Amino acid sequence: MPTARRLACAETWAGNKETASLLELPGLTAWVQSAPAGMEHAGGDVHYVSVCPSCIVSRIALADVSGHGEMVAALGEKLRELMQRYLRDLEQIALMRDLNEALRQDFGGHYVTMVAVGWHGHRGLMVMTNAGHPPPLWYRASRDEWRWLETPRPSERGRVAGVPLGLLPDVTYDRLVVKPQAGDLVLLYSDGVSEATSPAGTEFGRDGLIEFVRAVDVRSPEALGSRLASALREFRGGAEPQDDQTIVVMRRNDDAAEG
Repeated sequence: MPTARRLACAETWAGNKETASLLELPGLTAWVQSAPAGMEHAGGDVHYVSVCPSCIVSRIALADVSGHGEMVAALGEKLRELMQRYLRDLEQIALMRDLNEALRQDFGGHYVTMVAVGWHGHRGLMVMTNAGHPPPLWYRASRDEWRWLETPRPSERGRVAGVPLGLLPDVTYDRLVVKPQAGDLVLLYSDGVSEATSPAGTEFGRDGLIEFVRAVDVRSPEALGSRLASALREFRGGAEPQDDQTIVVMRRNDDAAEG
């Protein structure tokens, strides 16, 4: 069992190597499990967690970079730079815009799917932006139910929204605002989870994921995340993952401050 680590104000914590970590943020506890596929030292999945200087706004980002190795490391450093630049911003509009432009200008031919979550500890608000990444799941403790967190389709005809970063210029990235209550969980994951394959060639899929979370212990992010990792290993028949696998489970703490 990993020891919980409390992030300090103005700190950014990151990784794209194998890890299992329990992190304490203002009003949130997050469990992160990352398992790069193959023998690469740096996997295609990159995750970041940051806390602003006043310890009010936290951000959790999970990105899946096309490619491995040095390219992932370079893109990871760019994302870290932008995360630090926008530490105080609850929303991810500027972060996504600048990362999209950086990918197009400096990393031509590569793209990134990414989900970024801004958390305001005093107001209890979670602002989510998704750039072509698998949709997160939200467990509502008061209702004992799970639901997908998907941003609505753009209402304006012809407006491009939500595509992976680095593919198109001037893309709009819409936000989704939710207010988790004490005991609620939010699950982020990379496509190495939803696209895990059994020995018979069956894909775990969104159906398998929702079926799993509805039947598992939801009392802690670590319990849910570690059991999901075990379930995926069993589903693969014990084989190593063919794609990078990252799981992030966030729980709103009972003592989260209200503004």
